[in-house]
Amino acid sequence: MADFSLGNLISKFVNYRPGTAANTPAAQTSQSFSAPAASPAPPPASASPAPQMGNLGQTGQAAYVKDMMNLPKNINEFVYMIQRNLTQAQLQAQFANQIAAQRSQLSQTQAQILAQLQGLDFSNAAMTADKALLSQLQSTLRNLPISANGMINLGDIAAMIQTNGKDAVAKLIVSMANAARSGVTDLSQMKDTAKLINASIAAASQNDAAQTMKMLLLLYLPWLPLQEGVGFDLEIEAGASGDESDSILTITISTINYGLVVATLILESSNSVQVNIACAEEFPKDDLTLRISGDEKHYSMQSSIFYQAKTAKSDTAEKPQAKVNMSDTNMINPYMLLMAHSIIRHTIEIDKNYMSA
Repeated sequence: MADFSLGNLISKFVNYRPGTAANTPAAQTSQSFSAPAASPAPPPASASPAPQMGNLGQTGQAAYVKDMMNLPKNINEFVYMIQRNLTQAQLQAQFANQIAAQRSQLSQTQAQILAQLQGLDFSNAAMTADKALLSQLQSTLRNLPISANGMINLGDIAAMIQTNGKDAVAKLIVSMANAARSGVTDLSQMKDTAKLINASIAAASQNDAAQTMKMLLLLYLPWLPLQEGVGFDLEIEAGASGDESDSILTITISTINYGLVVATLILESSNSVQVNIACAEEFPKDDLTLRISGDEKHYSMQSSIFYQAKTAKSDTAEKPQAKVNMSDTNMINPYMLLMAHSIIRHTIEIDKNYMSA
C-alpha cells in the first residue's frame, strides 16, 4: 500500500487552515492604500479559524479502516498475504525490496533512453524511471499469484481481525487526542471509524466462521458503511462429496433498483467457478459479466456465468441485512472468496451507478 500511507491520510484527515497576516482584511487594505500619518491603532487581529477535518466519504473511510487495521488495499493482496503467512509489514517490505533491486539494475544509460522515448530531458530520467517502476509494481500487485490449493482458514482471519483491530483502535484514540489538542472539535469521522473497527472485532471474537466471512467481505467493499437499503446474505453448503473444498456458495444481494440478485457459486476445478445468477430482466447482465471478466484476468481465474430471469423488484426487502448463513466449515477456497467479492462489489456498484444516472 505504498500509495496509501497512514501518515499521508491523517494529514489529509485533519487540515489546518490558519489565517495569516497576508490574507486578513486589514493586511489587504494596507497593501492597497497608504495609511495616514496619525492613523489610529489597528484593531486586534481576529482569531484564526479552528482546524477543520476533511470529509473522507464512504470510499475514503473504507480505505482508512483497512489502513488503520494494517490490511492490504485489495482483496487479492490479502489472499496472497494469508496464503504465505505474511504480515502487512512483511508484504510491503517484500515489494519495497523488489523496487530497490530493479532500480539498482537500471543503468544510467537505460534511464536516459527511457526518458528520451517519453520526450523528456535527461534531468527527469530518474523521476521517469521511478514512475515506470511504480507502474510495474502496481501491475504486479493486481496480478499476484494465488494458490488454488491454499484454502483460506477463517479462524486465522478472525484472530487477525481481533489483533489488528485492537491496535487500530489504540491508534485512533491517540489520533483523536492529538486532534483535540490541536483545536479540532468535530471528531465524528474518527469516532465512526472506531465504531466500524469495534464492530469487526466483536464479530470476529464470536469464533463464528459466518460472521468472520461477513466482516472480511464488508471490509473489502469500497464503501463503508453500505447505503441504507443495500445488503447481502451468504450461505455455504457442503458439496456432494462432503469436502470443504467442494462447497457451494449462495449469495443473495439486496439492491435498490433491481430487487434481489441471487448468485450460486460452484467450484468446478481448482481455479474455475460456475456462477448461476437469478436476477430481474432489466438487470444489466452484460455489464456485470464484463466487470467480472476484468477481475478474472488479474486473478488467473476462470468462470462460466449463466443468467436466469426472475420477477423484477417484487422481492426487494425494505431493510435488508448483511447476514451470513454457513456450515460449520472454517475453510473457504480462495477463488470462491474472490468470485464472491467480485459479484457483490460489482452488483452494488452497478446499482449505485443506476442511482447516479
